[in-house]
Amino acid sequence: MTYREICLKAAERLREVGWRQGAYGGRDGPHCMIGACRWAVGWYDNDIPVDIYPAHLAALAAARSAVFSADCSAAAWNDEPGRTVEEVIAALETCP
Repeated sequence: MTYREICLKAAERLREVGWRQGAYGGRDGPHCMIGACRWAVGWYDNDIPVDIYPAHLAALAAARSAVFSADCSAAAWNDEPGRTVEEVIAALETCP
């Protein structure tokens, strides 16, 4: 999957199960931005976790596209006070 495909799938997941701050979330959600990207790459479908690197890079790419900064942490951006689910979904959907 490309980063864009991961992000689009993650955005849809947030619409389905909800969004959260402060934790990735479990298999059934709600999820933060990274948790939704983890879900998109199948993290929760395996007893032994798959390589999470692509999910974290996809979330980072989405956060960076939202704030136009190379110094952005996806987790910090997701957890910023006042952040909304709409902003997170928009960032995921505009991920390059």
